[in-house]
Amino acid sequence: MHEYRGVIHVHSTYSDGTGSIGRIVSAACRVRADFVILTDHNTMKAREDGHEGWHGGVLLLVGEEITPDTKADHYLAFDIASTIKPSRDPAENIEAVQRQGGIGIIAHPTGGAFVKGEYMEYPWTNWEAGLFGGIEVWNHVYDITGKAKNLLELALRVMFPWTAPCGPEQGVLETWDYYVSDRGRRVVAIGGVDGHGILSDYEDDFATVSTYILTSDPFNGAFKHDSALVYGALREGRCFVGANKVADASSFRCHVESGGELVQMGGTAKLSRGAALAVSSPKPGLIRVIHDGRLLEERWGVSLETQLEQRGAYRVEVRRKVCGRHMPWIFGNHISVA
Repeated sequence: MHEYRGVIHVHSTYSDGTGSIGRIVSAACRVRADFVILTDHNTMKAREDGHEGWHGGVLLLVGEEITPDTKADHYLAFDIASTIKPSRDPAENIEAVQRQGGIGIIAHPTGGAFVKGEYMEYPWTNWEAGLFGGIEVWNHVYDITGKAKNLLELALRVMFPWTAPCGPEQGVLETWDYYVSDRGRRVVAIGGVDGHGILSDYEDDFATVSTYILTSDPFNGAFKHDSALVYGALREGRCFVGANKVADASSFRCHVESGGELVQMGGTAKLSRGAALAVSSPKPGLIRVIHDGRLLEERWGVSLETQLEQRGAYRVEVRRKVCGRHMPWIFGNHISVA
């Protein structure tokens, strides 16, 4: 499999970001990202102006953050043909993305940010609004702004970001597991930076939380081919979230071997053919196997192998020990065992 690191959920001067497209792709090049998905609020004018495509070694894709005027229910839309006008009803936004055959991702589901000195929530309000395609389980900016409950805390975390609590909210992980395990749906987890170039420079943001995709074919420099690889991996859940601000997450692997076949994240393995989960971590960490939302096994090290004896949805997360704490680091998407 070929691995590519993506920076997802980025805002430019086409909406409320401070950076031009040139500044954004230059920052991505400097941190060696392979692709960027731009998600300006309620506009895809960057595509209309011809910015979508390869910029040196970075593939820029243009999506949208569908942003109602309700201070809630932000919805990321990828692989859509045209801008979607936001509705106050999240169900209508989900349906609009589906009509275009796109990928819809719930953005920062627990919300939370300081706006002009006032703390405001930007949550997802209706989990039964429709068949959303995924959840942004980890949002870097939310680590800084959403978990600071006053301006002093916010200032300290902006100046010293390593002191801020980081990682997905437990409730978001539980919701993700519920829809996959109990409802039998494919719900893909991604990580986003929510970069605006305001709290920190784009280059710093792009080295925080990444979404890594796995593809069977390599990029070849042709936009149509390479964009299809990115969207195909995201659509199928052949990806994982890695916090580079904790440690380099590249080369994480998780698969199930079933009947001589390797089933990657996002796939389905057959228990009747024998199923063994194998995990490889790029650095030592606490490897945790989650089965249907419950901890099945955990082990410290760089690898884990375990025979699976039950059907269900399995995912793996890795925590890295930093200053005596086990920090959230890597979150793989589910593998179903039927």
